[in-house]
Amino acid sequence: MKNEILNGTPVLVRPAPENDAGQSTALIGVLTYIRSASENYVRFPGGGEAYYQTDEISKLKDKQEVFNDLNKNGSSMEVADFKAMYKVMLLQDRGTSQALFAALAIARDNPGMQGRVLEPLIPQQKQEIGTAVDR
Repeated sequence: MKNEILNGTPVLVRPAPENDAGQSTALIGVLTYIRSASENYVRFPGGGEAYYQTDEISKLKDKQEVFNDLNKNGSSMEVADFKAMYKVMLLQDRGTSQALFAALAIARDNPGMQGRVLEPLIPQQKQEIGTAVDR
């Protein structure tokens, strides 16, 4: 995925302890610029901008992925996690920036379902291992 496509994406930032400026919780902001894996600029609604490592930033998964996960695994989930995922999916369906910020807030406040609705900013590339065949 190209970096320009991600600009303007609402994100959830979990700063590493050495980069945490006294915040004990994850922050919600908007990705403004990706320079490298170590410089991803995020602007926050309350004002200010900071840069973070790629592994400190998460974004919402596609709403269809969340919906498919709910349909497939919903009966085996905790009720609170199911409800939170359902709310996230409905907010994603609205598509407004306010709704996406609210969806990220729900994900931030419900750690049991974060892995189901959040994904890394830039997914790790799978390395293909080539095999050499001698004749």
